Amino acid sequence: MQNFLPILQLPEETEPQSAPRDKLGGLPWGLRSDMWPVCTQCGGSQSLLAQFVHDPVRLDLGRTGRVLNVFQCNHDPGMCENWQGGAGGNACFVVEPEDLLRGLSEQPGDDPEIEFEAFVAEWETHDDGLSSEDARLFFPSDVQPGNADPTGPSMTDFDPTSSTRLGGVPFWIQSPHEAPQGGWTFVGQLDNTISFRRAPTVDHPDVEPDRSRWEGRTHTAIGPNFGDNGVGYIFLKHGGPLPQGWFFWQCA
Repeated sequence: MQNFLPILQLPEETEPQSAPRDKLGGLPWGLRSDMWPVCTQCGGSQSLLAQFVHDPVRLDLGRTGRVLNVFQCNHDPGMCENWQGGAGGNACFVVEPEDLLRGLSEQPGDDPEIEFEAFVAEWETHDDGLSSEDARLFFPSDVQPGNADPTGPSMTDFDPTSSTRLGGVPFWIQSPHEAPQGGWTFVGQLDNTISFRRAPTVDHPDVEPDRSRWEGRTHTAIGPNFGDNGVGYIFLKHGGPLPQGWFFWQCA
């Protein structure tokens, strides 16, 4: 199965944002104040984790110009249940191009934390070697009891990357049974480490070299708070006027 890894660049390495772009962190592009999600548990404005634009191969949102937004609450880490899908501590939703304002959104008055910002300069296409049948192993609750072949491959026979990416299958830290059921499709994941696969051309106080060169990355920065070495998972359900989004994370 194909998956797509981002080649990231710092805001200082690119032109100022003038349209929706694939990016991590920062301020969202084009969201009206009434669209900015609020945590239902503490009442605080949530922080943007990522914005991704429709692409028919990489991220099918059903229509050109649509934008997927992923947020979570950062006001009181560990108190609001931002790790749980549907609990109100995070948000994952798609916006039509006609509903986007032309410009970066204004920071809400309660000053939610602004996550480390990095733009996607390009996407690298990879193949994880899994067939469609193999991919079913990563969603065991979708498999009817008795249908699994005990002599066949298992989820542990494969090693998907834990890095931020679109496509492929999830890198589960805990149980795959936490995935939403009933027509939901895994579309991508977010790592709690910002991984640069190309060395930044400018210095940044929060970016450090990765001397291990894990999976070929050159530098890293601290990303979203997903607990201890956590990964966040993005699911979509098509069928309505807009695709529905679902986000949650797991940690070690």
